[in-house]
Amino acid sequence: VGQVVPSGGGSVANIEVTSADHIWGNPNAAVTIIEFSDFECPFCSRFHPTLQQALSDYDGDVRWVYKHFPLTQIHPQAFPAAEASECVTEQAGNDGFWEFADALFENQASLGTELYESLASEMGLNMTQFRSCMESNKYREKVQADQTLGSRNGVSGTPGAFVNGQPLRGAVPYEQVKAMIDLELAK
Repeated sequence: VGQVVPSGGGSVANIEVTSADHIWGNPNAAVTIIEFSDFECPFCSRFHPTLQQALSDYDGDVRWVYKHFPLTQIHPQAFPAAEASECVTEQAGNDGFWEFADALFENQASLGTELYESLASEMGLNMTQFRSCMESNKYREKVQADQTLGSRNGVSGTPGAFVNGQPLRGAVPYEQVKAMIDLELAK
């Protein structure tokens, strides 16, 4: 899928994007938004529709890459939710990840094993495989690797995003995201 090649000057993140990442949108889009997020974070929940709108408005020109950044000190369900999303991906692929992520943000007040299993069941997943995946903590290292990558690139809170390597911190309004996308597309 290639690498994010930052354009312009200044301090930019250069975060590799691979086929193992959760990508929504055109894999070869001119603009890549990499978001480090936490399923239990209320600001992430507010920012999620902002990025959905960007994908819709810039169809073909923007891709969104989701990376895990669970703030475990304040969000006890953030890490298990991230692991659950990976267990869903194992069976339902990238589209399943995004469907599950949307549902987690929509049901943020109910995060927990019961919700994860209910959503996985509604998606038609093999529940024995899903439970086994969760119990084994199979994706703990993947979630931790995302977190480490975010920290190395200056992410300290969520949502922490990058638009073609340019930092975008917090649940900023759509207009701010749009301005950054427009600037990148004009280059």
